[in-house]
Amino acid sequence: MKMHQLVLLTSLAFTSFAYANHHEGHNKRDGHMHDGGMHPMFNQFDKDKDGKISQAEHKEGSDKLFLEIDTNKDGFISKDEMQARYKTMHENYQGAIQERWKLADKDGDGLLSKAEAESGDMPRLVRDFEKLDKNKDGKLSHEETEARMKKKHRSH
Repeated sequence: MKMHQLVLLTSLAFTSFAYANHHEGHNKRDGHMHDGGMHPMFNQFDKDKDGKISQAEHKEGSDKLFLEIDTNKDGFISKDEMQARYKTMHENYQGAIQERWKLADKDGDGLLSKAEAESGDMPRLVRDFEKLDKNKDGKLSHEETEARMKKKHRSH
């Protein structure tokens, strides 16, 4: 594999780690983090499960990732293929967040109380609850939490 392709895949893999780690709720129930906060991609690369990724494991994982992204199988990753990968990652993340929200929303009103956020194991929402609850109704709406995410993305 050419050096620039290896660099690209390494960047994508670790960007995936960072993307998942940057967002709310990284625990065993949200589908993003496992094994004490480790992203599942790490476990996919760490074939011998020794808690480290060797150069050989990295190459094998990178090759597999390259093949997944190169959807037209021409041996190159185009901008369109990369954008499609990021779009899929984002959609998967959004789906996981929506599912997690539904599980935490015990009364089914579409809003989260602080108690629901606590029982749903959403420590960042609990921590920032008062700041996020813009209308001070004791509940968080999707709009209130989405405004937080948009603000965070603009600051990064």
